Amino acid sequence: MNLKSNNYKLHLIKESEHGLFFSPIKDEKTMEIIEELAHAFEKNYNRIIDMFMVKPYQKTIVHVYSDREQFYEIIGRKTEGTYDANDNIIKLYTPLNLDDPDIYLEYMFQIVHEFVHEVIQQINPIVGKAKWLDEGTAYFASLQLEHELKNRSKISNIPTLEQLISPTFYDNFDGSAYLICGLIVKFITEKYGINTLNEFIRRNPEGIEEILNISLERFYLEWKQSLQ
Repeated sequence: MNLKSNNYKLHLIKESEHGLFFSPIKDEKTMEIIEELAHAFEKNYNRIIDMFMVKPYQKTIVHVYSDREQFYEIIGRKTEGTYDANDNIIKLYTPLNLDDPDIYLEYMFQIVHEFVHEVIQQINPIVGKAKWLDEGTAYFASLQLEHELKNRSKISNIPTLEQLISPTFYDNFDGSAYLICGLIVKFITEKYGINTLNEFIRRNPEGIEEILNISLERFYLEWKQSLQ
């Protein structure tokens, strides 16, 4: 099976139990990398669909690129990976050299992170507009947050409530915004339960006060206190 992405012909490299993995390059090294990605994907697949109580109706399609500039050209922006809701495809940049254990983990987390986005978007596309919930849930459910917390002694640079709800929060806090939003999702899940997180996703992504029956100010204070 072959596909085309923009002007690039894509080859089916691997079909796993729940995924179809394509790449413009079909060589031994690319196949090795895709084997690793497919393993990480399948290892987390049932955990993710159980967490969000879904049964996907088809296999996940994944496009893998090892040329970063080619990937940027196709995606139209500088990112390492994305779930494209327009065509329901996970698109990833993954370098061919993953010998460094930290880099290896980063890219294995990446495919799980984007799969969480796929699941959430298929449940309720509106979640994509609530970036704290969309990115926070992906960071939490992919286990990236758990991994980062193991390597941190404390959480610093905690934003104020005003900073959190600002439209420029992600611009101002850059990469640490993912950590912060992941911690919010972790707090909701641990204090109120996974069903409550699913209620946010399905019913009202911005409904902290409605769903939790608590003021936004009180929620923020309790969350901040949990970080101490």
